[in-house]
Amino acid sequence: LRYTDTLFTEQERGVSIKSTPVTMVLPDSKGKSFLFNIMDTPGHVNFSDEATASFRLCDGVVLFIDAAEGVMLNTERLIKHAVQERLAITVCINKIDRLVLELKLPPTDAYFKLRHIVDEVNSLLSRSLYSESEDGLVVSPLLGNVCFASSEYSVCFTLGSFAKIYSDVYGDVSYQEFARRLWGDVYFNPKT
Repeated sequence: LRYTDTLFTEQERGVSIKSTPVTMVLPDSKGKSFLFNIMDTPGHVNFSDEATASFRLCDGVVLFIDAAEGVMLNTERLIKHAVQERLAITVCINKIDRLVLELKLPPTDAYFKLRHIVDEVNSLLSRSLYSESEDGLVVSPLLGNVCFASSEYSVCFTLGSFAKIYSDVYGDVSYQEFARRLWGDVYFNPKT
């Protein structure tokens, strides 16, 4: 369902052309609900002015990046504008299904592709205004500000949410510790 595609041309093409606000009450993993005012902005470079104008109204940005295409020129522009506005950035690497179904990448190569996207975003952030401050801004699945999704298959997860599933199955596993081991040069062996 595409709730924010209100214009006929948006519905016809399946892309956002104008920024559209939506208010939703969303629960967290602990059952507590929060009110979110969300701005769906166009991702195409021809409509980047819509996204830039919307940044002035926001407290944070969820930046969607196609897993197969990676960081594009417009992604760089959006990161630059988000940094200029001092907005918190969360990255959603979307269309992860394309890594398997279209690119036919084995799991290790798919991981390296995802890691390259995260590294590229961090490289852009390090060259930005945030590099002047001590705390800086870094995105990492380990920090919980990167999620992975497939809109096609209605899937979205973070390392923490994925690890929680396994901790429920294996019982004695701390999901925080397990989540920390899902990113990097670490492999899961169900027997150990």
